Amino acid sequence: MSKEKYKIHEKSIWISLTIIESDLRFFDVELSAEKRSLTDLIRWLRSTLNVFVTLNNLSDLLKRTRFNGTELFTNKTKALRKELDFINHMRNKSAGHLDPLLTERAAQWMPQIFSTVNSDNERYKEFRIFEAYRAVIESSINSYVSGEGRRKVFDHEIDLVYPPDQKEFYDFLHKKIHGSLEWLALAVEIIESAGIFDGQHSTAELACIAGQTNFDLKGASDFSYSEDKLRDAISSEIGRAAELSEDERANLIERLKSKI
Repeated sequence: MSKEKYKIHEKSIWISLTIIESDLRFFDVELSAEKRSLTDLIRWLRSTLNVFVTLNNLSDLLKRTRFNGTELFTNKTKALRKELDFINHMRNKSAGHLDPLLTERAAQWMPQIFSTVNSDNERYKEFRIFEAYRAVIESSINSYVSGEGRRKVFDHEIDLVYPPDQKEFYDFLHKKIHGSLEWLALAVEIIESAGIFDGQHSTAELACIAGQTNFDLKGASDFSYSEDKLRDAISSEIGRAAELSEDERANLIERLKSKI
């Protein structure tokens, strides 16, 4: 039997949607948290970088997945896909990779990182970490330009410690996060309506299918099932039990009970 019987494709999409939604909710809180110390500021910039990885995962999902939703949902999907173009640039230059040319421009952009003044001070070492994050993020933002050299999102250079620039950038970022969360809620409803939660297959059948998972991603997984296969799987487990200690055997029996 093919994987369609068990809605594996739909379930895989649900897993992706769920992780992305959870991550975005986490980062939305982190980016809005009060910043009382240099450590808080570093965590804020670290979350700024990391949210682009999650948004890029969403962008990748939008590119490879078709959702059978309403016309309104389809239009929202197209609009979101277009809005996330900038995300791919941020992910490729600094969040998912540290592009060497980008980090050279970051070093040029933020010379104070390499100042020897107070360089032996522990707090200054922490300040250097903060400035390194800031240099990379600002360089990534400011390098998103067209072929003619015009900035494609912001019409000026962004400096994250300059309050108007900070507000402009984080208003933009929170808008992307909130728009993505609204879309994700709709997408999850569509996927869940496909009947991905198993009520029609026995626990024993699903356990047998789980046991056939092929973790060699170059090969296919086996989704065939029969009572004979189930008996073979149980026999195999019983055979293994003979080689276990008494405590391990007791744990195996409990595990088998939970599957039947």
